[in-house]
Amino acid sequence: MFKTHDRPAAVIVALTLFILAPPPPAIAQQDQKQEFAQQAARSNSFEIQAAMLAIERGKDEPAKQFARDMVRDHTKAQADLESAAKNEGMRVNPELGDENMKKLAALKAASDVDFDQAYLSTQITAHEDAVALFTAFAKDGPNGPIKNFATSTIGTLRTHTIRIHGLTDKK
Repeated sequence: MFKTHDRPAAVIVALTLFILAPPPPAIAQQDQKQEFAQQAARSNSFEIQAAMLAIERGKDEPAKQFARDMVRDHTKAQADLESAAKNEGMRVNPELGDENMKKLAALKAASDVDFDQAYLSTQITAHEDAVALFTAFAKDGPNGPIKNFATSTIGTLRTHTIRIHGLTDKK
C-alpha cells in the first residue's frame, strides 16, 4: 500500500510513462497525413510560383508551355489537396517553406541567358522528389481522402517528370 509521501513519486512515474509512451495509432496516422499534406502543399506552391516566373521571364516556348501547364495542374492539385485535407479535418498551409524559398530565390537570380535551363533543372528535381513523396504515401500512408489524393495525383506527376526530361534532353 502507498503511503501518503509516496504519492508524488507515483505521480511522477505515471506522468513519465505517459510522456514517453508512443502516441496512439490514430494520432500517429493523423500526424503522418498532416506531414504529407504540408509537404505536398509546399511542393505545389513552389511549382506554381516557379512556373509563373518562367512564364514571365522564359524565352524558350516549349519551356513556357510546360510552365503554363504546371500552373494549371498544380493549382488543381492544390485545390484537390485542400479538399481532401478538409475532409480529414485538417488544414494545409501553402507557404513555400525555407528550402523552396531558397530555390525560388536562386531561380529569380538566374541571368536571362541561363533562366530557361535553370527553370527546367529545378523542375527535374522538384518532380522526381514529388513522385517519390506521393508514391511512398500512396503505398504506406493511412487510408482516407489524403491517401486517395496522393494515389490519384501520381500519374500527373509522372507525366510531368517524363515531359521535363524530354525538354531537357533536347537541350
